This record gives sequence, structure tokens and C-alpha cells, in this order.
Amino acid sequence: MTKWEYGGVYKKYDIVDGEIYKIKDKGEVMVHDLTKGLPEFMKKADVIFVDPPWNKGNLSTFYTKADKNYRLDSYEFFYQELFKSIKEIEADICFVEIGKQYLSLFIEEMKKIYKHVTFYNSSYYHRKDSFCYIVQGSKKRVNYKLDGIDEEDIIAWICKNIDYNCIADLCMGQGLVGYHSYINGKNFVGTELNKKRLGVTIDRIETLEED
Repeated sequence: MTKWEYGGVYKKYDIVDGEIYKIKDKGEVMVHDLTKGLPEFMKKADVIFVDPPWNKGNLSTFYTKADKNYRLDSYEFFYQELFKSIKEIEADICFVEIGKQYLSLFIEEMKKIYKHVTFYNSSYYHRKDSFCYIVQGSKKRVNYKLDGIDEEDIIAWICKNIDYNCIADLCMGQGLVGYHSYINGKNFVGTELNKKRLGVTIDRIETLEED
């Protein structure tokens, strides 16, 4: 057993790498490395929210926690593949969370895809000293009042207030996007490198009514 088991809840579910796992009637998720190309089912989304690794060190940690025996040599390659997938999805609105180091670069990458680009100052873990940014790209100009709000609260607001058919998350982690979309009765799709972390998302929603 590795250190990063996340409670071992993934063992309760038949999660197979590269295969879609359906969560009740609202979600479709897959264990997948986004640098290996975009799965077709992700293209049904019309909104995206993604919190990718913020730099090369963060990226390497993601592979370590996922028990992968390979690493990417270049963070540049990773984020180029990320934005390639974002472009392929063709969502009306896209939100990408990032730290200060690559903020300006992510803004420029978003401008290659979307006509209107802005960003919000944010935080994570509800700690005001933990700074991050949410870069927003959209086909039409939109003006959301999200500056200074914690990233989890931004996700909750998006899933409650934006009128979408399906939201995509390319780096699901433990599934805030999927969870908040589900409790608002909306569809979601997502990919996650780490089966054990994806299991947390599945379990949180599958056991929701039991709670």
C-alpha cells in the first residue's frame, strides 16, 4: 500500500483506466492522462473548470501520488496539451486555476482560444494567505463578480448560477466540480490521472443520498 491511499474508497468501485465510469445519471469520468489526447466524451461540455498542476514540481508530485512510473520532462509540454484539449472541447466559457508563476502565460494561452479573457484573484483551502488566480475565457463577454472569492466557492457559484448543459474538468482531483455540479442537478464529465483520487469523487456522490 502506498502512502497516498485517500481512504482506499476506490476499492469499492470498478474503476478501470481508460474506461468511462458513470456516476448515477449525471456524471461520466475516466482515469486518463490528459497528455495522451482528449477522450471523445469530454467534448460534450459547454463549460470547463480545471485546476491543473501549477508548475513542474507540482506536476511530478501528481504522477508520484498516482503511482505512475513515468514523469514528464517538460511542464511546457503539459500545459500545451492542456490548452490543446481546452480548444478541442470548444466550451462557451472556460475557467483555469493557476498560481502566480504561470499566470501571464496562461492568460496568453487563453487569448489564443477565446475572444474575451480576464482573471480573478482567488485563494484556496479558504485561507486568505494561499493565493491563486482563476483565468476566464469566453466566446461572449461576461461579467461575473468573482474577484477575491475562494476557489471552492467560485466552483460552487459556477455550478449553481451558470446555465450549462455539461461542465468538464480535465484534472478532477477529489472532485469539487463534479460534486457541485451534481448537487445542482447538472451533468458533468471529467478525467483524472489518479484512480485513487477519482474514487473519492465517485464515493462522495454515490453515498450522498445515504448521508
